[in-house]
Amino acid sequence: MSKILAFTNQKGGVGKTTSTANIGAGLVRAGKRVLLVDLDPQANLTKGLGLVDADKNVYGALLKEYPLKAYKAHDMWLVAGSPALSGFEKLKGDELDREFLLKELLEPVREKFDYILLDCPPALALVTLNAYACSQELYIPLEAQLYATDGLEKVLDLVSRVQRRLNPELKVGGIFFTRHDARKVLRRETAEQMRTKYPKLVLNSFIRESIALGEAPHLAKDIFTYAPQSAGATDYQALVAEILTR
Repeated sequence: MSKILAFTNQKGGVGKTTSTANIGAGLVRAGKRVLLVDLDPQANLTKGLGLVDADKNVYGALLKEYPLKAYKAHDMWLVAGSPALSGFEKLKGDELDREFLLKELLEPVREKFDYILLDCPPALALVTLNAYACSQELYIPLEAQLYATDGLEKVLDLVSRVQRRLNPELKVGGIFFTRHDARKVLRRETAEQMRTKYPKLVLNSFIRESIALGEAPHLAKDIFTYAPQSAGATDYQALVAEILTR
């Protein structure tokens, strides 16, 4: 039975999609069978892995218009995202068991994969609740700067409520820093403050600022395929190793 990991933060632009793609690729390099699910209405994970004009996506599957469809994306499998996900809460918000629609959708495929990675939208709404309700672990990418850390308490508060009401197995697997530059005093000090405040949650691995990480999705590649000798590849390899040992 696969382990489901959600990558989440209420703030956009902190590296959720980049991390989902590259951690997935790193897990494949470690011999794991990996499914990625694009839950962000921007569908950047889908575009960044080169899947265009998918005839079936997670939104249609959640609405039971057709069975869940996974497409091959390099050595991983990917359930495509859709802009229509932005209207999911309006459509399903009044339904009974609305928080468990994704769990029900993924249950039949869990035996086929070692890991299922969920790329969550930058909002703590119904799609995110569905991700939390079916996950075993959450990973929170974070920039070590003031505004990026402000939303962390809201994420942790939602996790606590989900644990009480929807998914007692849910836990925070870890917080990790993205676009990190230890030469900058503010970044370094903020990271140390977070490590002091959340000593059991902040991971040792961090992702340095890297041009290659920004370039790879434009060529529909993960960082290991695009630039295997880059700092981004080195950092994500270390992060994957740490996730596997936690």
